[in-house]
Parts: sequence; structure tokens; C-alpha cells
Amino acid sequence: MNKEEAFDLKIVPGRIHAAAAHSGQEHNDNVKKQPFWQVDIPFEQWSMEKRADISRDLAQNPYEVFTLLRGQTPPWLEVTLQSCWQPKPDQAACSCGRGECGHISEVLTEAYRHIRLDPFLGLALFGLERGPLLDAVFQDWAAKMPKAAGAADGGDLSRLEEKGKAGPSAGEWLAEAAEQGKLHEPGALYHEVAIHLDNVPDGEPKTDDWSELLPKVKSAQQVISQITTEAAGKARESLNLIPKSV
Repeated sequence: MNKEEAFDLKIVPGRIHAAAAHSGQEHNDNVKKQPFWQVDIPFEQWSMEKRADISRDLAQNPYEVFTLLRGQTPPWLEVTLQSCWQPKPDQAACSCGRGECGHISEVLTEAYRHIRLDPFLGLALFGLERGPLLDAVFQDWAAKMPKAAGAADGGDLSRLEEKGKAGPSAGEWLAEAAEQGKLHEPGALYHEVAIHLDNVPDGEPKTDDWSELLPKVKSAQQVISQITTEAAGKARESLNLIPKSV
């Protein structure tokens, strides 16, 4: 039986649900129906305090949020998810009615594979869904902005919040834009800028001091330096691929 076509899988807060994807199957001259079945496996959700702690820990490390959006689980969060992966087979139910049918174990195996590929599914299973999590992170960052910057943009932020009530939240919009690489799209004048890349500076690139802008964000300067260094390394690699002009 092809596991990819065997059942439809849903992972929601506090529950894994699966149902047979096909109700019938033809074999030569006879028509044999594949029994329809459904599986529900309950999971204990995190308390509100634990969800708030995880959101706060992620907000303190922007680089971990960045890796999470790219489908990579921070090591400490992976340990947390694994320690909380405690299925309750005795409380799980399969509607096929056959003892030792194997449906529950197959669903658990496939669900765990999906969670390893998308950590947001694991967080959602324990009650911390993607939208509320990203909203909490972005709100934490906004609260740590200097008061002058917040006062200047207060009107725009309130209008954005009012507009967002009719559609996706600001956190969801920013996360989707980050995944699609749309946060740094160049403007119309980008291609009119002429630059010369003949000289490559020696040593590590210089970075601005972000500690005053994000005084309460843990290791903010370290994250900025790492991103700058990686970007400079990729720029050097790309420069080596450009043919030298005669």
C-alpha cells in the first residue's frame, strides 16, 4: 500500500486525524471495496504559560525565527518537541473495527515525518499555531523599538492593524513575504545603478552597531555580524563567477 496515497492526514491543535483516501478499488472483473477508516489520536496541548515562554524565547533570537521560517528547527526547540511527542495509543481510535489493524501506528509514523519537515506542524499540534506565534514574536519586537520610532509610526501601525482585521495578520503577511523573498525586492531604479566590483575588501566586513536599536534582543549584534559575514562570503563567490573584462 502506497503510504502517500493511503490516507489524508491533518495535524491540528491537540489531535492527529487521518482518513482513508480511497473508498473503492477495481481488481479485474471484481469490484472490491477498500474499507473506509478514520483515525483520531489525541495529544496533550501545552499550557498557556509554556506557549508564552516558547514565543518569548524565539523572539529573543531573530536568527532562530529566520531558520524556523525556512523549515529548520532550532536544536533546543527540537529537543522540546521530541520530549513532548507522547502519543496515547490507548486513547486513539480507529473506525475500521479490526484489532491490531496497524492504521494508528502508520498514521503516527507519517505524522512524525511531516513534523520533522515542517516544525510549525509540531508546534500547532501542541497548541502553538503559526499565526499566533509569529504575531507574538513581531509584537515583542515592536515593543522593544525605541519610543521615538514607535511614536513616529504610531498612526501607520494603527491603520495597518485596522486594515488587518479584514485579512491575514501582519505576522502572517511578513512571514509569507520572508519565505517568498519579497521583503528585499529592489525598486524600479535598481537596474540604473552602476557599480564596480573590481576591488574586494580584505578582512571581515564592517557592521553597524544595532545594540541601541534592539537593546533587549539577545545576541542581536552577533546575529547581524553572522548574516553580514555569510552575505559577504556569497558575494565573493558570485564575484569569482563574473568574467573579467578585457
